[in-house]
Amino acid sequence: MGFSEIGLALVPVAALLAFGFGLKRTPLFSNQDFWTGAERLAYFVLLPTLLFRNVATVDLTQISIGPLAAALVLPTLAVSLLLIAAHRATAPDARAFTSVFQGSIRFNTYIGLSVAATLFGESGAALAAIVGAILVPVVNIASALVFEYFLVDKHSWLALLRSVVLNPLVLGCAAGVAWSLVAGGMPELASGVLDPLAAAALPIGLLCVGAGLRPISIGAHGRGLAVSSAVKLVVLPAVTVVSLRLFGITGEPAMVGLVFQSIATASSAYVMSRQLGGNAPLMAAIIALQTLASLVLLPPVLAIGFRLLA
Repeated sequence: MGFSEIGLALVPVAALLAFGFGLKRTPLFSNQDFWTGAERLAYFVLLPTLLFRNVATVDLTQISIGPLAAALVLPTLAVSLLLIAAHRATAPDARAFTSVFQGSIRFNTYIGLSVAATLFGESGAALAAIVGAILVPVVNIASALVFEYFLVDKHSWLALLRSVVLNPLVLGCAAGVAWSLVAGGMPELASGVLDPLAAAALPIGLLCVGAGLRPISIGAHGRGLAVSSAVKLVVLPAVTVVSLRLFGITGEPAMVGLVFQSIATASSAYVMSRQLGGNAPLMAAIIALQTLASLVLLPPVLAIGFRLLA
């Protein structure tokens, strides 16, 4: 898989992001309530449906989920611990550090699923759902724990556990795993209902991500932008490649895992930052910069990864 092939796979993603950004700035679609409703529809209904469908229809016995999980989770935890140990050097204060931390380990599920499906077809989409099921709880728990530790406004462990267990992406993946193990296959009638909903998830989600992009103030957030972007788009992918090789993960599973570790941070990180007292303006700037930068950096990262992990 060459550089140009990967670059072409990103064209639809970039086009939908740009289209969403432009739509939000037209009079007809400038109402924020419209985009808030679209985000809720995509996050709570369409994306969980897509994840359920993808996981439910894949033969989980053919995938070494344990080694794959270890190869992806360990780099995430290692980078997280290094960031915490060096938090004074990465951000001017605790509120800013929570944004830098989220920007360094979280990923945009919509972009990850879109890129994986474009590069590898149905098998890539199914693997992307499994990778999401592995990493979504990890990065959400890690981010929540950082807020708990670094900010004064503490939240209960029960609330933290509830927020992870009831995460719609986690529920969608868990339901898909249960269905795959118990039932296997998808009845034609169920597919007729679920397939259109699943097909709508990524385009609507990417439009919402594009609409949510905000102007970047590099001067005000220079250090946080530089650290989080370098870690998320360069350091974490490099560590992940080493980990995948050590665990013997190659081929499509390795490449899909690398996609998720190499893409921009989640747009929902802004919501968490705003609700839990983090530096929301810095978080918004990180999301915007990484989304644009990942479209440039992802092709060479994946091209190198393909040579090492094929």
